[in-house]
Amino acid sequence: MIARLRTGARDESGAAAIIFAMALVLLAPLTLGVFDVYIGANQRQKLQDALDAATLFAARSSAQTQEDINEVGQRALLANLTSYPGASLVSSSFVLDGPKVVASAEMKPMAVATGFFQHANVKAGAEALRAMDRLEVALVLDNTGSMSGTKLSTLKTAAKDLVDKLESAGKRSTAKDPIQISLVPFSSTVRVAENVSVTNYNTTTRTGPGIPSWLDSRALGHNAAGVDIFTTANTDRFAVLKSMKNNQVWGGCVESRRQPFDVQDTAPYSANNDSFFVPYFAPDEPDNTWNPNNYLNDGVSGNAWVRQGNVAKYNNATPNGGGPNNGCNLEPIMPLTTNMSNLKSAIDSMNANGTTNIAMGLVWGWHTISPNAPLANGVAYGTKNHRKIIILMTDGDNVDNALSNHNMSYYSGLGYIWQGLLGITSGNGTARRNVMNDRLSLLCENIKDKEIVLYTVRVEVKTGSSSLLRNCATDPDKFYDVQNVSQLGAAFDAIAGSIDNLRLTK
Repeated sequence: MIARLRTGARDESGAAAIIFAMALVLLAPLTLGVFDVYIGANQRQKLQDALDAATLFAARSSAQTQEDINEVGQRALLANLTSYPGASLVSSSFVLDGPKVVASAEMKPMAVATGFFQHANVKAGAEALRAMDRLEVALVLDNTGSMSGTKLSTLKTAAKDLVDKLESAGKRSTAKDPIQISLVPFSSTVRVAENVSVTNYNTTTRTGPGIPSWLDSRALGHNAAGVDIFTTANTDRFAVLKSMKNNQVWGGCVESRRQPFDVQDTAPYSANNDSFFVPYFAPDEPDNTWNPNNYLNDGVSGNAWVRQGNVAKYNNATPNGGGPNNGCNLEPIMPLTTNMSNLKSAIDSMNANGTTNIAMGLVWGWHTISPNAPLANGVAYGTKNHRKIIILMTDGDNVDNALSNHNMSYYSGLGYIWQGLLGITSGNGTARRNVMNDRLSLLCENIKDKEIVLYTVRVEVKTGSSSLLRNCATDPDKFYDVQNVSQLGAAFDAIAGSIDNLRLTK
């Protein structure tokens, strides 16, 4: 018996099963615990994702009160939250904190290894900044002849889509009139008003229905320089229009101001005639084939300058083709507006004609959002929770053509080259372009000095350098070099996304 007991003591049969059974008692809870850790981490991520979405939704809502914000957030959280069986939402809250919505949530996760380990609740937090800034946005769009056809139709679609996206962004804001947009179509000039009749224009007071007070109809700055289009000093352009037959209408276009005001938003002031704007008046040019705007029969003999500057020939005259508004065929600018339907209708009405004066369009884009006259529709610079933005789009380089006639140029928003509005009185096309580019560069710097955000878009420009518009933009990522017009919509979409400042901050 003693021998058998000793043999049995040395027998190890079944030991592995016993060890496994003992290990299982220890390993099973550990394995389930690891599974619980995974489930808890996964549940926390689901809670965070749902809370982020709900916080953003609450911030974008029109809710104004604490109660309403919390209700909107709670509904969105429950709609977005997915959870494991047995998990439950313990608490959640959405709180208005100034311009922010601050949210928190706590959740009890599903647990498998209950009784073995302590299972902490998972928590998440989020903040969303409500879009409180009011935006003033100027759309400065190239309407030159090279834009005709597919380019212009694509531009119209892209611009209207941009308006829709900005309008949607505005609906997420609690501010009054959060988005205002202006439109400035440009070519060699800009049209600041619809056709204005001068039938009732008072030639003594130089006032009349629809005539802006910031216009200098006598072009006194030109007379001071001795380079007005009329040989008689202080000739009132509206009075000349009124004297004509069947042409008693100012088309609404203007000339560029003399330097340095051509690249400033300084309001016109009486001490300096150059600070005022001069109404566009394309004179009747002498009767020969070298003059593109010959609309009155003033004979072929005599000095060309005398015949061109003769005021008397307009009296009771009827234009035969062309006329004082020749080249003023643009859609008028639209000042800042909240009526997006009217704005999109104006975009649809744009037409392509004329050559390119980018600075002329850009400075009027600035005028539309400036607090200063001539329009004075923008809020004061530095106003809290306000941003001013200009989007400039062009498909060409600056142009002022050099002709071989006595004027050496076409009449445009820069007058004639010999009038010196460009800062030079002669020069070939390249020399003129270089000066125009220099004025544009200075204008861009002046705009950015006012902390206006400037986007520039260059579309299918095959000549020149992109550095001009790239440097013009607020920073390089706000310059878009669109190689094919079909990509214009994507560029405008990117700009809309950049402008929209509603974002998750945590």
